[in-house]
Amino acid sequence: MQQHNFDLKQLFGVLPLILLFVFCLPLPRTQAQYDDAYISYNDFYENLAPYGQWIDDPKYGYVWSPEEDENFRPYYSNGHWAMTDYGNTWVSDYAWGWACFHYGRWTYDPYYGWLWIPGSNWGPAWVGWRYGEGYYGWAPLGPGYEFGPNAGDYYCPNDWWVFIPPQYVYTGNYYRYWYGPH
Repeated sequence: MQQHNFDLKQLFGVLPLILLFVFCLPLPRTQAQYDDAYISYNDFYENLAPYGQWIDDPKYGYVWSPEEDENFRPYYSNGHWAMTDYGNTWVSDYAWGWACFHYGRWTYDPYYGWLWIPGSNWGPAWVGWRYGEGYYGWAPLGPGYEFGPNAGDYYCPNDWWVFIPPQYVYTGNYYRYWYGPH
């Protein structure tokens, strides 16, 4: 049987590599760390390019137009609401939904249709909510609206709003109960 001699020089020669490896391992992240993680506009550009076109808008800079038909509406098409620890959260079925429904804002352009304006802050959904006459309603938040003690009501074009009876908010087929202008 061959015996191996333990050499301290070898150990100390390998030790820095071991320590480097151990300290470079990613630690498990908390949800707060995910929320505060930096996302670059380049991440958006590369990941969204296959699903739409980037447009240099004179007012908002680079915005993204999804390749969807004229029936597309943010926070309405191809997704649903879920109650999470963060409140009402939009769960999108689009491959690009991770970005456009949790970062940035939406606006409507008569030529291009719905345009997404990138933002760096994560949110469960960037919408305004209303309740009245037995219906819940939501509309995508446009650029410039800020939350805070003096924020007040959210005003946007009436056809941005979706109103449905409250019992259907968390169903996948809520659009069947939609009430309001199209």
